[in-house]
Amino acid sequence: MQTVKLSVTVKRALECKYGRIKLKEIETARKAWIAADARRGIRTVHVEVDNSALMKKYGVKPVKLVDGKAPAPRIKRAIDALWKQLAPDYLVLFGADDIVPMFVVANPFDPEGDNNELPPKMREKVPTDNPYASSLPFRSSDRNSYLVPDRVIGRIPDMVSESDPAWIVRYLNRATNWEPRSVDSYMKTYAICSYRSSRAGEKCMKYIARPDSKLLLSPPAKDHWRSSQHRLSARLHMIKCHGQAGDPKFYGEKARNLPYAIRSDTLRTYLKSATVVGTMCCYGAQIFSPAKAVGATTKAVAKALCVKPKRGGWPVASTYLRDGALGFVGPTVTAYAGDSEMMSADWIVAAYLNSVLGGASIGRAFLESKQDYLRWLNQQGQAPGLDEELTLIEYVLLGDPSVTPVTYRLKGLVTPGPKIALAAEELQTRRVGRARLAHGLRNLLPERKTATSAKRASAKKLFTRAKKITAKDIKRFAEFAIKPSAVHVERVHTPLHAPGDPKKAAIKSRQSLQYYWSGQRVSSDGQEQICLLKAETDPKTGKLWRTAVIHSS
Repeated sequence: MQTVKLSVTVKRALECKYGRIKLKEIETARKAWIAADARRGIRTVHVEVDNSALMKKYGVKPVKLVDGKAPAPRIKRAIDALWKQLAPDYLVLFGADDIVPMFVVANPFDPEGDNNELPPKMREKVPTDNPYASSLPFRSSDRNSYLVPDRVIGRIPDMVSESDPAWIVRYLNRATNWEPRSVDSYMKTYAICSYRSSRAGEKCMKYIARPDSKLLLSPPAKDHWRSSQHRLSARLHMIKCHGQAGDPKFYGEKARNLPYAIRSDTLRTYLKSATVVGTMCCYGAQIFSPAKAVGATTKAVAKALCVKPKRGGWPVASTYLRDGALGFVGPTVTAYAGDSEMMSADWIVAAYLNSVLGGASIGRAFLESKQDYLRWLNQQGQAPGLDEELTLIEYVLLGDPSVTPVTYRLKGLVTPGPKIALAAEELQTRRVGRARLAHGLRNLLPERKTATSAKRASAKKLFTRAKKITAKDIKRFAEFAIKPSAVHVERVHTPLHAPGDPKKAAIKSRQSLQYYWSGQRVSSDGQEQICLLKAETDPKTGKLWRTAVIHSS
C-alpha cells in the first residue's frame, strides 16, 4: 500500500502570472518537494487540470477555461474524477485564489442576499475551500453539500496578484525539509487575545494544556508588554484577537500606546521555522496583494496627491507561511467566538492545535477539528447554529496537509521499511472512518425553512426573556445597539435517528426555531464588530431551550 498526495493546479494561470523564467524556479522547488515526499513514503501526483495530455493519462477530461480562467466548480469536478482514479490520502490546492480559485458561497445568515436588517458584514459572501474537501457534488443552492468535509486538504498559496515566486518557493522549501520534532519543541506558546475575551481565552489555553497565566492580553495590563514580543519565536501560536479585510495587523482593543496586537513586519523579526498557527481573528486567513492592503497608495491616488505610490504590509497569514510556519488555520471572513465561554471559532482552533500536539498531520488535525466539533454539537442534542455553520465553511488550512510537526517516537528506536506500509494502512483506515463519520454527520444536518411572520412577531417578547438570562451582557446590547425588532428567524428540522443505529434513516425530526438578534458597532480604532444574541425555542410551546451571546473577532 502507498500513501498518495494529489496536488492540483492550473497551468495557464501559473504561466500568465509568472512567465517562463520565474516558473522554472517554482518547478525546481516543486520537484524537490515531490522527491522529499517520496523519501517519506508519499507518492505525490501533481496535476495541471487544464493540461489535456496530462489529464488524458488519468482518463479525466481537462478543465475548460472561461475567459482564460478555470472556474472552481469545474476544478472540483476534475478533482472528484481524479479521486476515483488515485484514491489519495491528501489533497493540495497549489496556488492562491487567482491560481486555484476558492468557491464563493452565500453567507448562512443571508442565503438569499436580500436581508437588509442584517449588518453588512453578515451579508458578505464567503470564500471557502470546503467544497473541494467534500466528496459530494457541489450544489450552490444546498449548503449541506459542502458543509461537512471528508477529505484531508490544504492550500499552498502564493501571493495574489504578485509575480514574486519567493512567496510559494520559500514555503515549498520548508515543506521539503521539515522533520517532525519532539513535543517539547512546542511547549512554549505564543497565545494572545483581546482583553474582553480573556475568560474564553483562558479556557482555550486549558484545552490545549497550557497555563492560562501565559495568555497575553491586548491591550496589555502592563506597560512593558512590548518586551514580551520575543515570545513570537515560540513554535505554537494561538491568536484570539480582531482582524479587518485587507489589513496586515491583528488588533486587541485600542490602547493608548499599542493600537495593535500583531503586525506582519514585527512578526518577521521573531518568527522561527516549524511554527504552527491557529487564529480566531476575522479575515485571519485572507491573502491580499500588499499593493491593495490597508495603508497602501495606488498610482492613481498617489498621482492625485502628488506623492509616491506606497505598498501596504504583508498579509499576516502570508508572512507566517513565507517566514517559518508549517501550517496556518484561520477564517476568510467574519469569525464568531466567545467572550466568557468557548464558542464556534474557539473550538475549531483549539481542537486543531490539540490534535497537532497529539501527533496528527496538520491536514488530519484540521479535518478532525471540524468533524468533531459538529459531532460534539450533535451529542449535546443541539442543531448547529448559523454562526457554527459559517465557521465550518470559512475556516481554511494554508499549508501542506501531510506535514506532521510533532512526533512522540523514542530516540534510538529503529523503524525499518515495514513501518511505511503500516502507516499507509493506518491512513486508509482513518480515511474510511472519517468518510463514514462525515456521512453520518450529513444525515443529521438540519433542514432550514423561513419562519412564519407570526413567529417573527413574537420575537420581541422572546428577546426580553433571553435578555434576562444573559443579564451580564446587557451593557453590550446597548453598546452594539441590538434591537428586539431586528431579528432573523429560521424554522429548523433536525433529524433523529434510531437509537444505536446511525446508519438507519431518520425516524423523526426535532423541530425548533432559531432566533438571531444582531447589532454592530465601530470601535474607537475603526474596527467593525458584531454582537449576536442567539436563542432556540420549541415552536409549539415557545419554551426557551437555550440562549447565547457571541461576538465577531
